[in-house]
Amino acid sequence: MDYEGETGHLPARLLNAYAEVMQTEHDWNDGLPFTTPPSPPQPPSPFPCSSSPTSCHNNEGQLEDARASSLQRGQPEDARASKRQRVQPSQPEEPRAKLQVVKNKDRVFKRSKRPSTAVIPEYTVYRPNAAECVKQSCPNPVDVFLLMYPPTLREITVEMSNLYSTQTKGKQLNLSMDELLTFYGILIASGYSSVPRRHMYWSVDNDVHNESISGAMRRNRFDDIMASVHLVDNTKITDDPFFKVRPIFSELNHSYKIMPFQEWLSVDESMIPYYGRHGCKQFIKGKPIRFGYKVWSLASSSGYMYHMEPYCGSHTLLPETGLGQGPSVIIGLAEQAQVPQGCKFFHDSLFTTLSLMDEMTKRGYGSSGTMRQNRLFDVPFTPQNAFMKLPRGTSEVLCQGEKLLVRWKDNNIVTVATNMDEKYTETSVKRWNRHRRAFDNIQQPKCISRYNEHMGGVDLHDLQVSRYYISIRSKKWWWPIFAWSINSALVNGHLFYRDVIGGTIDLLTFSRIVSQSLLQRFGTKPLSHGRRSLLSATVEDQARYDKASHWPFNTMHRFQRCRHCEKRTTYACIPSPDGIHSPPVSPGSAPRSPRSQSYPEHLYTGGTQQASSPAALLSP
Repeated sequence: MDYEGETGHLPARLLNAYAEVMQTEHDWNDGLPFTTPPSPPQPPSPFPCSSSPTSCHNNEGQLEDARASSLQRGQPEDARASKRQRVQPSQPEEPRAKLQVVKNKDRVFKRSKRPSTAVIPEYTVYRPNAAECVKQSCPNPVDVFLLMYPPTLREITVEMSNLYSTQTKGKQLNLSMDELLTFYGILIASGYSSVPRRHMYWSVDNDVHNESISGAMRRNRFDDIMASVHLVDNTKITDDPFFKVRPIFSELNHSYKIMPFQEWLSVDESMIPYYGRHGCKQFIKGKPIRFGYKVWSLASSSGYMYHMEPYCGSHTLLPETGLGQGPSVIIGLAEQAQVPQGCKFFHDSLFTTLSLMDEMTKRGYGSSGTMRQNRLFDVPFTPQNAFMKLPRGTSEVLCQGEKLLVRWKDNNIVTVATNMDEKYTETSVKRWNRHRRAFDNIQQPKCISRYNEHMGGVDLHDLQVSRYYISIRSKKWWWPIFAWSINSALVNGHLFYRDVIGGTIDLLTFSRIVSQSLLQRFGTKPLSHGRRSLLSATVEDQARYDKASHWPFNTMHRFQRCRHCEKRTTYACIPSPDGIHSPPVSPGSAPRSPRSQSYPEHLYTGGTQQASSPAALLSP
């Protein structure tokens, strides 16, 4: 196959990672590395390298990292050193020239419905891309998940967990890759099948017992792994507040690029729930998740996450542009994710400024977002008090260069700025009239209708993550981020499986297939079960002393054990199916005395109720 087009849509390391997942054990024994198809020279970037030092760094060692990932088994320690070095948190960028900020009073606004045409390149998808190459092998859901949660991140987890156990506990954990994948399967299963305490998964009680989990890993082994799971070397700590989880964001940001960028993108803040104590914990009033870690996220309108960067104040690894926090986040995510020209960004009032529109137009991106009133000084709109008195559906249009500013009266005043419209157009929408108790058809600007259609990509991703969120908890501050990363990879894997592979299953079925496949393929069945719980013994004691008749009968089942001596028996108690040792009782024979020595001592019920005959109990 000839690989043509922009190589940014065909990352070599992703293809190598997928080939590593699909290789059989025989391929690993052969020791033959996966060869990368030749790629043409990299086309010019939509922005200069001087403004994106992080992107230029990643492209230099991309092929070497891919080859190192394809030879993970049997490698010496020094062969994987460069891979660990790549995921270390990058240093803050060098100060660069601030972008120009034009004040509103220096702008010329016109009351026109035709702004100047913005020179935004046409959106293009280069083929073949990495997603189409993966589609040719027809992967199943578990292979797609292992592609989204890349092998490099799993290798780091295995290596650092063993190191952490040696450093802090003084003993070898000896965690293997199969055990780690089984550990992931148990965590995913806890999202759709939760219990109040995680040890209940291994209980033999019928109401909480989980055969797939207890049959894949011992409970004590799971506790050991959970107590020692780690992603970094604590002896090389930096001033990055998210030092312990930085490999998660670095690796997932790389693996998520296997999906080509869609035309409509949304930028918003995502919240990872956390209620403990940490310097980076945020509170956002009115959000579904008010307390937690804030993550700047770039996603498609369908909910596929492309890039994410945790917010940690001045240590946030995003460039400072001089345009303010909101515009710096938009430009920084576009640079780090290497978004191709022609894509359209949607963002809310936290990010939107007119200076951001100017910069996005220069970079070849479309931009549209709502604007706050305190950023509209010296803009000749009708005053808010007067505009609120106008009928519902009234709009006001201004133009400034290639930008179109629209103010619309709905239940409240909405102001939208965009550089993607050649002229102002309207569409009809329905709104409820409480006075007439019927729907009214009113005119809505097309730019606002498009904003409502494509803006909620990040929120949609958060909604899917929260549906089957991992219920197993820990006291470590970074555990919510670790659990969130697995759920995020599941959601992205499901969207990739649905949109690229053509699957029709929902997210719940996808999660169950991934969990059960990991447990069955990589789990190890314990040789014996643990001791019975106190609850089970208490329930059986209550059944023994319920003042009812307890008579032995022959079940004709050979493989049954006595509930007291654990030996095989064919006899059981009539009220309960528990096996007991007792001589046979044939129908029609005279009942023996309850105190007869022919019955074992544990058969006595202790009650005073008159016992019925065995013949009566066994008769139809």
